[in-house]
Amino acid sequence: MESETRVCQNCESQFMIEPEDFDFYKKIDVPPPTWCPDCRMKRRLTWRNEHDLYRRKDDAGGKEIFSGFPPDAPIKIYEKEYWIS
Repeated sequence: MESETRVCQNCESQFMIEPEDFDFYKKIDVPPPTWCPDCRMKRRLTWRNEHDLYRRKDDAGGKEIFSGFPPDAPIKIYEKEYWIS
């Protein structure tokens, strides 16, 4: 199998898919991408919140930490060291 040049559905730029990539997509049973690597990364990062930080108490020990989730969000948060343990 050879490298294949495709056109991104989003930004219409050209991008290359290498033979090793096709082998990987076949192994995990997914179709080859239709968006270029830059557009795929932008789409993944859309959901990250690195601009708004809130003071919050962690749900394990009550220690005040910074979180990307506001205090009224219905989600449990934990201090990094507790989470890793």
